[in-house]
Amino acid sequence: MRRPRLLMDAGPYSLSGSAITGIGLRIAELAQTLSAEFPVRVLADDIVDCVPVGTAQLVPTRDWPRVLGESDVVFFFDRPDRKRLEDTVRGGLMIVSENAPPLEHMEYPSVLAASDPVDVHRQLVAGFVRQLQVSDHFLCRSQVERTTLIACLCVSGRLSPADIQRSRLLSHLVSTVPIGFSEASASAAQAARPAPLADVLWTGGIWHYFDPMLLVEAIARCRARGAELTAAFLYGQARGDAAESVRHVAARIDALGLADAVTLVSRPIRHQDRDAIVKAARALVCVALPGIENETCVRLRVRDSRLYGLPTVVDSHGPTGRELADDGLAWVLARHTADDLADALVAATSAAVPGQHRTWPRTEYRYDRTAKNLVAWLEGGRDGT
Repeated sequence: MRRPRLLMDAGPYSLSGSAITGIGLRIAELAQTLSAEFPVRVLADDIVDCVPVGTAQLVPTRDWPRVLGESDVVFFFDRPDRKRLEDTVRGGLMIVSENAPPLEHMEYPSVLAASDPVDVHRQLVAGFVRQLQVSDHFLCRSQVERTTLIACLCVSGRLSPADIQRSRLLSHLVSTVPIGFSEASASAAQAARPAPLADVLWTGGIWHYFDPMLLVEAIARCRARGAELTAAFLYGQARGDAAESVRHVAARIDALGLADAVTLVSRPIRHQDRDAIVKAARALVCVALPGIENETCVRLRVRDSRLYGLPTVVDSHGPTGRELADDGLAWVLARHTADDLADALVAATSAAVPGQHRTWPRTEYRYDRTAKNLVAWLEGGRDGT
């Protein structure tokens, strides 16, 4: 029996080794994993210098009409291209979607700066609702996102009593694939030679719902106490919706005279160099502000904690800290203050020996192990269980 042919639409997310973000990496690593079971193609705007995608084939967006006609299942992610989504519906192909309600977007500077922010957000909501209506199967990155998704499916009319009769856990409709990594990524991380940059790393974007300034203030507190810790923000390029936050962080580093202690990396870090930098760190840090965005998701950067086994200092605002605590990898702040963060950084780095991480990689988060329900659904199709 012929295996279904999968097409993964990366949408607006780059797979370039020097520009990839968390969602792009999630797509690439899922492609790596699924290509061991199925014929997989990955559609992207730029297929030059892409990160590894296993045996999947990279195809440029301009080839969409051709590759759509040669596929059986199409995957869409955050901010799907509406025309390609509707093309897929008209073609009668099966659709798998991974997305979440557009809550964080209500704070995006680009949305708020629009002439009609309400209309811009309504369009984002409409795209998400359309995914709910037309998708045959859904992926979730965490339990809280699964719960939120199922509530959305219910109120949108996508669920019926027949779904519960078919599976009380809705396994025919939803697969939870926790944020993790591919087997190939685990091998690459293990093979990397550590390249020290800083003691503690902020490994993702500097977004508006985070509190990067707290890390800068905490390093100043550490230095005042005689703890010569260093920190680095790996993605400090002032562009897009992160531009304003990056500029504020840079100004605060200068104001506190911490240029020798806090590095704001303004050049792109190539993906193949990232393993060496993170592997040499003693701890990771990601602190966010209280908000509904952080209450309803687990941050994609938990991948780094699980892959490298590094302790992560994190806030208590939402499920990210709880998930990492369950993994034995979290230092959760009791209070959201610079002094408390400084205490946690000293404790976390004292407990970690560079290059000798305790529990890494966390193999239970490898996608070839966590995507089994998805693989079973793909093998059974719309009529499978």
